[in-house]
Amino acid sequence: MNQGRTVADVISDELAQAGVTRVFGLPGGEVLQLMDAFRRRGIQFALFRHEAHAGIAAAVFGKLSGTVGVVLTTLGPGASNLLLPLANSYLDREPLLAISAQIPDLRAPIHTHQRLPLGDVFRPITKYTGTVTRTNIRQSIREAVSSCTSEPMGPSYLTLSADEAIEEVVAAGASLPRPAEANGSLVLLDAGVAAARLRELLMTAERPLVLLGLGAASSNAEQLRKWLDTWSLPVGVTPKVKGLVDETEPAFVGVVGGMAMDRVVTDAIRHADLVIGFGLDPVEIDKTWHAEVPISWILETPFATGVVPDADVIACRHDELLQALIRQGPPRTWSDSFDGFRRSRWPPSKAEDAGQNGFLDPLLMISELARVMPPESIVVTDVGSHKYVFGQFWPSRLPNTFLVSNGLSAMGYGLPAAIGAKLACEHCPVLLAIGDGGFSMTSQELETAKRLGTALIVIVIADQSYSLIRLAQESRRLPNFGVDFGPIDSVVTAQACGVRGLRVHSVEHLVTEVVAAARSNSSLVVEVPVALDSYRGIV
Repeated sequence: MNQGRTVADVISDELAQAGVTRVFGLPGGEVLQLMDAFRRRGIQFALFRHEAHAGIAAAVFGKLSGTVGVVLTTLGPGASNLLLPLANSYLDREPLLAISAQIPDLRAPIHTHQRLPLGDVFRPITKYTGTVTRTNIRQSIREAVSSCTSEPMGPSYLTLSADEAIEEVVAAGASLPRPAEANGSLVLLDAGVAAARLRELLMTAERPLVLLGLGAASSNAEQLRKWLDTWSLPVGVTPKVKGLVDETEPAFVGVVGGMAMDRVVTDAIRHADLVIGFGLDPVEIDKTWHAEVPISWILETPFATGVVPDADVIACRHDELLQALIRQGPPRTWSDSFDGFRRSRWPPSKAEDAGQNGFLDPLLMISELARVMPPESIVVTDVGSHKYVFGQFWPSRLPNTFLVSNGLSAMGYGLPAAIGAKLACEHCPVLLAIGDGGFSMTSQELETAKRLGTALIVIVIADQSYSLIRLAQESRRLPNFGVDFGPIDSVVTAQACGVRGLRVHSVEHLVTEVVAAARSNSSLVVEVPVALDSYRGIV
């Protein structure tokens, strides 16, 4: 029996020193040694029912807890299931370190069972890919963690063979400094120079509009708000940074990037004579206006995909730029000409139709829930028509309180992301909006949520269809085909997983139940019937 420190022991040490307190995943015979090292090091293991769900939860947990999220899987099929969370992490800039088992190289080519070229598969969508051995343990873990947490954040992937995990480390080596943060091909300007260039652009603008995107850090929220307020600048946000500014403030124009009423928001962008893309990243934009409208890009890192715009870039540290702008004050004043777009962003109220025929109006539901939920509530949406309406109309007020898969737009994101969010922010209510299609993909993780002690409020928006695709068929004058399914009883499903479930037919009943669950910090699944007509003309 090996009595010395092993490769697995050193991996657990390095992750603990990086601030990792919890690893997500599924077990396999090849990773048992590493799991046991985590146990002995005091790192908790969150067992999920699918590797993709574990990876999504890990990435969200890392994002909200300010460290790297770690997911652990076995080799072969377990590792293959990591493609979804790694791709989502890559496009949405979430810090995810995936570690999977792999067949030792020395066994090739005689051992081909479950052997896949995993590094080759994941390398194009990761910032760092490598293999952990007894000779490179600390270096590989640190480079992987540093790559995940350096802007633009994203995923790293490491393989570890079962044989290597139990190898004894004779001299693990002293702690090494972490690699310096890289800024890709951007050459950062001095903040004073950057501020002067931006002031010069604004000096001649009559209708400026600031668009905040994925590259704007939540740590700069306070300074961003102060700059925008002091200079009286209208502002819009992409879904991934909802809450970076208070969306109930008068200067807020709307959510850009393909949400509900997108035509109105796009018209507002075209109305502007200067669009300032502060951290804006086209990965969140599902149209082409960003290539057609002149944008002045204010960036401190390349886009999520590593690309840098060809022109009109002011590259600088955002925090230093904001300090300079606040200190200097605005170069002039502007009249706000975006009020018409703000009003048009809101479709006519359907409050008088709420509850008729047993269906609820999504917009009324959102406004009433937003009225009673505390500002620190974390709202998570899965992908579907409901994502579009929650993304546009939920009034986020604080940073990191709205979570959505947007760069990849992956169904199945919602429930695992909600679990990761609650584990990271246990004192905040977590409200998940998910369609009955997405719920059926991931509902088994309700048992995971209960077992991990994460109280979630899950609103299942039931229309018995992949309604977003159904509406796309209608807009192209195609017959509805392959998009509708039978009813899935989410109430019974919830109860089978040990979670209270109920069905409501009025907004008042919904609000009452949600408020009670939030106050008692208890789990609840609520099925809400919604008519397909509710989304027409909005998404």
